[in-house]
Amino acid sequence: MALAVHDLALQDDVNGVRVAVRCEVADRIANVGGDWYLSIALPGGDVMLAVGDVMGHGPTAAATMVQLRAAMTRLALAGDEPGAVLSALNRMLCRRNPTMIATAVCGRFRPADRTLTWARAGHLPILRATADGVSPLFQPPGMALGVDPAARYCQAVVELRAGELLFMYTDGVVEQRDQAIDQGVQDLAEDVRLAMRTSAPGERLRNAIDHARRGNPDDDACLLAAEPV
Repeated sequence: MALAVHDLALQDDVNGVRVAVRCEVADRIANVGGDWYLSIALPGGDVMLAVGDVMGHGPTAAATMVQLRAAMTRLALAGDEPGAVLSALNRMLCRRNPTMIATAVCGRFRPADRTLTWARAGHLPILRATADGVSPLFQPPGMALGVDPAARYCQAVVELRAGELLFMYTDGVVEQRDQAIDQGVQDLAEDVRLAMRTSAPGERLRNAIDHARRGNPDDDACLLAAEPV
């Protein structure tokens, strides 16, 4: 699926997880880009959440994005864990599109024990919003997709409490020409913190998406927010 400009997808419940997404593309003529997201219900009651970013934008990046997103969906539905999913995507990209590079982060949430098992491929950290504030999750090691076919992707596990939110995003959300990307991540965390502080519980997810700043207008951008209920 090619993501269109200002594509806002709201899902009330994916196996017990509320999801909101905002995606924007830089190529306003072709109206497609290289960023993608995934929020799918898995057999057995789990949920796969992910975002990814193919280098560049426009039709070429979008074509690679479609391949990666479709493969991620198949692997997740087949029961593969996040680290195995990224390993398979990496091998596929190295074989089919050796000139392309992509980053991604994906997590499998298990409502039964409220745990998120996640892995990353050269991607920015997941933000976790709690009653105490907004901060990045620990980043397990994992290089970008398409660099080394033998790369391995480690996993991390975190337990989520009721009322906590997760945010996955691409660099177009937080990147600014005149500042380090780490500062952009801190700015996004502050936007989320303010939106949560001023919102009623049932409105926090949508307000956080609506009030999060747009980073680099010359790059594709995707922001996914998830709230286990």
